[in-house]
Amino acid sequence: MFPSHVTTVHRIFILGASLFEEGIANLLKIGTDLQVSGAKYINDNVFLEDITQNQPDVILLNEAGPLNPARIFDMLFSIPPLPGRRVIIVRLTNNTIDVYDFPYKGNLRRLHKRRQFIVTNRDDLLVHCVRAGIN
Repeated sequence: MFPSHVTTVHRIFILGASLFEEGIANLLKIGTDLQVSGAKYINDNVFLEDITQNQPDVILLNEAGPLNPARIFDMLFSIPPLPGRRVIIVRLTNNTIDVYDFPYKGNLRRLHKRRQFIVTNRDDLLVHCVRAGIN
């Protein structure tokens, strides 16, 4: 169940504009106070501007999207640090998600190692999106 004791507003940015990303956005919005936004990838500068302006707690992207995750991380390291932020990579082919966290302090230009989780329902995904803002 979605944690009802969490009062912090969480901002989630979804990279992509396919039916898959739209479906995930709707799953995250319905019955929650999450602020879900997103954009289709146009170019690197627009993507970085969206991240800088929105300051999301979670950046969610589809592994099959237009950019590979390594390139996304390189771009994120080129802007001011995002302490405590989380990147979640979802897949079309299975229920495994990869979760990467930016540290709260120390070397903010380094991600914690990848953690993988199996999400089988909406609440599983919500838990990983909400924990980003309260770690």
